[in-house]
Amino acid sequence: MYGLLISAKLLNVNKKTFTLNKITNPSITLGTLGNVSHGKTTFIKKLNSIYSYQSKNEINNKITIKLGYSNSKIIKKKVSSFINNRIKLYLQKNRSLFDTSTIFDFSIVDCPGHEILGSTLLTGISIIDGSFLFISQEEWFPQTQTIEHLVALKNKNITHIVIVLSKIDLLKLNLFFYRYIIIKSFIEKVHSFKNTFIPFTEKIEINKHFIFKNIIKRFENITRCLQFSPVFTVIRTFALTNKAYKNTIITRGIFGGSLIKGLLKINQFVEIRPGILKKKSIYPFFNKIVSIKDFNLDIPEILPKGLIAIETNISSQFTNKDLMVGSVIGEVGSLPAIYKALKISFKIIRKNKVRQSKRNTKVNIIQVGELVLININSTSTLGVIMKIDYSSVFIYLNTPICSSLRTKVTVSKFIDQKWRIIIWGSLVNGLRIVPF
Repeated sequence: MYGLLISAKLLNVNKKTFTLNKITNPSITLGTLGNVSHGKTTFIKKLNSIYSYQSKNEINNKITIKLGYSNSKIIKKKVSSFINNRIKLYLQKNRSLFDTSTIFDFSIVDCPGHEILGSTLLTGISIIDGSFLFISQEEWFPQTQTIEHLVALKNKNITHIVIVLSKIDLLKLNLFFYRYIIIKSFIEKVHSFKNTFIPFTEKIEINKHFIFKNIIKRFENITRCLQFSPVFTVIRTFALTNKAYKNTIITRGIFGGSLIKGLLKINQFVEIRPGILKKKSIYPFFNKIVSIKDFNLDIPEILPKGLIAIETNISSQFTNKDLMVGSVIGEVGSLPAIYKALKISFKIIRKNKVRQSKRNTKVNIIQVGELVLININSTSTLGVIMKIDYSSVFIYLNTPICSSLRTKVTVSKFIDQKWRIIIWGSLVNGLRIVPF
């Protein structure tokens, strides 16, 4: 095993000589968080002229239901003026291999802001390096969803955050600065570090050079450890259908996500866990990587971070409609263990008593035999609480998960017809399943 820390530059590593070269896939992944209708998707549209949502239902209703995604490259261009030539930052639309003008390459995960889609939000947070947190100026602060998003970022140890103050045209100037001071003091108390603030409104053309400069300043020093045991986290799965010779139909499975560590190449034989559960036995998938795509761009290999699609020969019946979200892809025999039950050391987020309805009936935070929602990495599954200790809880899962120890876990409870995050912690042990 060989480890190396690098910043979020366009770097690659050669396994034999350990030299650094340029790569083609995005070097970091950023997420957009915030309450519903706070301008997350509109902000992405203003930056790269495309909407992050892809399904027909989302396009027709103009809402984000599933995780949206887009890749972007920031380049430098000389702009001539009356005084002198200035260098400005632009976003490159046409992506190409080994572009020398690129100075920063990143991916954006558009997370839904609606409170009933909290599990989808936590799936997106599992792969991001930094975040844009959107706060609307027309609503009171803090919103319930804003607090839960801050808690989720703190749980994942994500400290690189840019605060986007949206809909600033709806406030007078003095009231805007008053709200800015309140928001700044609140977030610094929660996270205990300074943040970058960007004003944004849909009606006025934004200064892209200013935004790109702040993106590079805030996110270019993100580091990661390169280790040669690849772990690819899956957040979306699709089915690809092509007509081949003599009208024969070929179906292939597409896995969308991000490489957490290691190196993956075309034609590499990989294992996909946890796999299929049949008669209390788990069967992982073993397949070959057919192609690796950065949207429409074919690339030969990938290094950690950035949104990438991996094409395999797995039948589309297993990957259609996000059926394998939460899976992990890596070298055969090197992936983490598969668990059917988890032992979690936890901290309580909410108070010991919560209001369950308008009648002010109070219940305990967690009870033995209660149904809860577990989010670990990009996996979201239901579980039943079997045992509660002083600082740990034992939960039996509905579906098996593949994860390593000390991974961050969030537990949500169904309160007022919504899943609310009540405790968070880390995986310390569990009931393992030996795959066949």
